[in-house]
Amino acid sequence: MNARRFALPLIILALVIGGLFLWQRIAEQRRAEEQLAEAQGIVRVLSATFTGKAALKVGEVRGTLDVTSVDPGAVDLLRSAQKAVLPYSVDYSLDLTQLDAEDYRWEPESRTLTIRLPAVRPDAPNVDEGARRVLATQGVFVTRDASVNLQRRASQLATREAARVAAEPANLARAQASAATVVAKMASAPLEAAGLGPVRVVTVSPTEDAGKSRENWDVSRSIAEVLAEQRR
Repeated sequence: MNARRFALPLIILALVIGGLFLWQRIAEQRRAEEQLAEAQGIVRVLSATFTGKAALKVGEVRGTLDVTSVDPGAVDLLRSAQKAVLPYSVDYSLDLTQLDAEDYRWEPESRTLTIRLPAVRPDAPNVDEGARRVLATQGVFVTRDASVNLQRRASQLATREAARVAAEPANLARAQASAATVVAKMASAPLEAAGLGPVRVVTVSPTEDAGKSRENWDVSRSIAEVLAEQRR
């Protein structure tokens, strides 16, 4: 009789524990399915948003260059030189088609998406020949061919100098910072429109110093890892 009296509570306790364990497993499975759906949705939305964005303009550097070109001429008597001012501009582009699931980190609790950006690249310089200003020309006799040659050499000098200016670390850093802002805006709106709710978008540049964003990137999982884990 005593054994029966103690057996019933034990059975009830076992059923309660088993029920709680089963409920916990179901809740974990539901959360995993929700995270998988969110991860799949994020990749789908961003892939569609970034499709065809192989040359997304994210910045520009512009200015004027003083260049002096020289035409040696066939003989010393025909040697000539010309000093001119040429305006230039260089666009910075970002290739978003390089991004895949490995470049995204999703933190469901904080609703934070971290995107690892590719490096910006300076495009070919654009030298405005139409706005060229000739400051001075030297030479006893400047032939038509020499004049054409002086202009061509000036354009080449200006193009090389503009490319050097565009590649300066400070200018590249400004373009990369601009890229971070552009991509964050591009990603936020379509994610919310797709029903994923408000999402905080954080970007990590290739040259970013070690910091909070980088630490979070190193310890969190990429969306590719989440997808692979849920498929197993």
